[in-house]
Amino acid sequence: MLPAKSAKEAPSSTPERAPHPDFFPFHVIPGISNFRDIGGWPVASPTDPSKVIGHVRRGILYRGSDTNRVTDEGVKMLRELGIKTDFDLRSKQQIEKTGGYRDIDGIERKWTPVFADEQYTEEAAKKRYELYAGEGTDGIVEAFVEILTSGAPMFSAVLHHLLVTISSDPPPALFMHCTTGNNRTGVFISLLLLLLGVPSSSVVDEYALSDKGLAPTRHINIGRLLKKGAFEEYGPEEARRKCERMVGARAESMEALVREVQRRWAGPEGYFRECVGLGEDEIARLREVLVVELGGA
Repeated sequence: MLPAKSAKEAPSSTPERAPHPDFFPFHVIPGISNFRDIGGWPVASPTDPSKVIGHVRRGILYRGSDTNRVTDEGVKMLRELGIKTDFDLRSKQQIEKTGGYRDIDGIERKWTPVFADEQYTEEAAKKRYELYAGEGTDGIVEAFVEILTSGAPMFSAVLHHLLVTISSDPPPALFMHCTTGNNRTGVFISLLLLLLGVPSSSVVDEYALSDKGLAPTRHINIGRLLKKGAFEEYGPEEARRKCERMVGARAESMEALVREVQRRWAGPEGYFRECVGLGEDEIARLREVLVVELGGA
């Protein structure tokens, strides 16, 4: 007969938290979750999608969650990565409700909200919550398309900044984030990768990495939503399930968006020309500076 466990040895009732992922493209930045480099993904030949011709340039564009809780060590690491500009995609109401923002010496913050004040009312936010948390993919694709159309001026600002600064030696890196670095940030990064020639399967994989990136802080984000009263009309159990769906990154959601981008704009080039306002020369320049051909650095 096995001896009884002492109180000290009794298993904890507190669920074990997932560690911050430390494999590429993630970087462990204390106080910022879901932080990763968008570089390294394969780029396919435009004439033969099965042929890899290069990869997305590393060390230029990073994505993640907001900087509200970044530690001094985290700030040091951001500087060591060469980040000079922080593009904050959050709306004014979100920033105010989460305690403002952190100014970081040596890193310029540019406030480029996806949604204008009148688009981020309580009623509008509640509708988006339902779309994010709904069953299937129709709702979340509707929300993603609204992000792409409303946030096109933001995306234009980010990309023009990148094109102006990337010729510096060394080129300064930039950081792009919303609150969790999942949907708003993720949708724009996905469209950029598609434009650069990253296969859609890899774009889906990149988007879904946020599920791992947010795992260590998922309980915080779910608790924040529940405290705000998200989905309370459904009862506590269903409200929690819907919040869990909201803070996830499901592969099928991005697969459905890729199909919708093809249907609506005939592919990423159509979106960047029609909505973001990029010309052919600017699209070609983005590919030139953000794609490293095989045999390159």
